[in-house]
Amino acid sequence: MSGSTPRRALVTGADTEIGRAFARRLHAGGDELVLAGGPRDALEALAGELDGAASGTRPEVLPGDLADPDDLDLVVRRLQADTRPVDLLVVGPSPPHTAGLPEADPTDLRAALDRGAGAVLALLRAALPGMLARRHPGPAGVITVAGVAGFLPATGAAGLDGAVQAYVVTLTESLAQALARDGLALTTVCPPPPGTGRGPRAVPLRLAPPTPDAVAAAALADHAAGRALSVPGVPTRALVSASRLVPYPAARLAAGRGGPRGRRGPRGTRTGTALVTGASSGIGAAFVDHLAGTGHDLVLVARDTDRLEATAERLGRQGVQVEVLVADLADAAGRRRVAERISGGAPVSLLVNNAGYATAGEFVDTDPAALRANYEVNMAAVLELTAAALPGMLARGEGDVVNVSSVAGFLPGRGSVYGAGKAYVTALSRNLALTVAGSGVRIMALCPGFTRTEFHQRLGQGRPGPDWAWLDAERVVAEGMEDLESGKAVSVPGAVYKTIVGVTRLVPRSLLRALAARSGSGRG
Repeated sequence: MSGSTPRRALVTGADTEIGRAFARRLHAGGDELVLAGGPRDALEALAGELDGAASGTRPEVLPGDLADPDDLDLVVRRLQADTRPVDLLVVGPSPPHTAGLPEADPTDLRAALDRGAGAVLALLRAALPGMLARRHPGPAGVITVAGVAGFLPATGAAGLDGAVQAYVVTLTESLAQALARDGLALTTVCPPPPGTGRGPRAVPLRLAPPTPDAVAAAALADHAAGRALSVPGVPTRALVSASRLVPYPAARLAAGRGGPRGRRGPRGTRTGTALVTGASSGIGAAFVDHLAGTGHDLVLVARDTDRLEATAERLGRQGVQVEVLVADLADAAGRRRVAERISGGAPVSLLVNNAGYATAGEFVDTDPAALRANYEVNMAAVLELTAAALPGMLARGEGDVVNVSSVAGFLPGRGSVYGAGKAYVTALSRNLALTVAGSGVRIMALCPGFTRTEFHQRLGQGRPGPDWAWLDAERVVAEGMEDLESGKAVSVPGAVYKTIVGVTRLVPRSLLRALAARSGSGRG
């Protein structure tokens, strides 16, 4: 609480140790509390403990599982309420993944993504407009709990956690930069998890994790100071800084994934059946033509029936076997049809997750349904389709997955949900590449910069930047396939963008955020 002005805070994950630590510190400081996103018994017990303390009132309780749409909606509506409004949102830690790919149950896999990423997106969109309108001096705003796994290579379940945390970090940083001038502070706190680095799940580390109370104290102090990134503990901060300087092959060796000859995946050209999402235009269409020319049969996935059928007819005249699968990947039924084709039809030797979704305008003004569609296409579809492909590929000892990401994923772009989603895709791809090392399966993130497609036109935007900064889709695909065939886990086409990504590893994140703030208006 700041001065004599009361503040109301909503804390999710209040059944966790870190969530409880936040609740206790906020209550001790005089803030009113809403405890959300956990079992009723645990939340009621904490509310009773705080009610018996010397100061404050009994916290309000909103139990539930944030992966459940109905339970999440209760918290969303509470954040949007004008009566007893929420001034500070603390999004506590979500439960970690219990298994990695390919072992994870698809339902559990999706629930973990929704708790860790989907809920964060929905809660921030619900909370921020009201906070901007009220301008509470508290300080008001948001604290999200991510983790150092968002910066580090990891395998198995820890790798899935790391990809989600990379999303939370990038989303929070980008919104912090977009909303700082409006008086709202957003901070993401990144503690190491208990037992970081033990066993085969992560790069070996020997860090004594800070106590939950120390994590909460550091995050609240950094939030009050207006810092976007909070990393408790000097050793952990040094680790995060150093991790950005370590080349991926060295990280792979540190994770115990191959000797000098195993720094990359298997090399060479492969053929078979390729399934391409977003195949009707842009980079997806360039993939289709490239793969048809290298002897692949094709399964084309997109929403545009007419374009898909025209492409299939054209390639069919060239002797290419083409299957058309019309599906909207923003829709669960569409994703399910594609996943069933991958896992149940003729073997898919190459999966290209290319379909993308972006929105224009400020985050707080963007329709929540559009933000949800962005999440489903750019993140959930990539995870679900990759999960459908990997069991068969691993069983055959051969297969490739190319996830089309973006250079935007390396930058905390101003207010950009798109960039945060691409940070997830890149981290997911790198960590899965580590997980499947030595299996004969290759997984790669393709990270283009500005590319001459319909992408910006559909957003009603012109082409920013000089002409020399723009790449042709055919060049993006050609360089990406060369990198896949050379066993790389991350491909950045074009010398300009290789340089930009290299520089981002050297420049402090605070400076990257400042540069992003000068780049124009935020995007949903």
